[in-house]
Amino acid sequence: MVDVSSVALSGLNASEARLSAAASNIANANTNGYRARAVAQTTNQDGSVSTQFVAANPAPQATATPPNPVSSVGEPAQGNDVDIATDLVNTNIATYSAQANLKVLKAQDQLNKYLLDIQA
Repeated sequence: MVDVSSVALSGLNASEARLSAAASNIANANTNGYRARAVAQTTNQDGSVSTQFVAANPAPQATATPPNPVSSVGEPAQGNDVDIATDLVNTNIATYSAQANLKVLKAQDQLNKYLLDIQA
């Protein structure tokens, strides 16, 4: 039998991981050499989900910094692979997923109350 509460809680944890990865990516969007993070989500036997932080694709591209006023030659810098638009979409997905999982927990709570009323 599937424990609905544990499935919904694991979904909430997955939403938190997505928000954390997106927030980290957005905060480091201007950091040279930063590798964007993504969340890999897998389904467990009991219906819950497990998450793991992984490197986002594609690999970072090397870019050149603009010339500095003292030097006329730009210095090569490590690029990063942050896509802010994707991370903003991921924050929305995580928010909607969290809301859906909270509704599942609320429905489970209501069902438990009904069952207790029937038992009494």
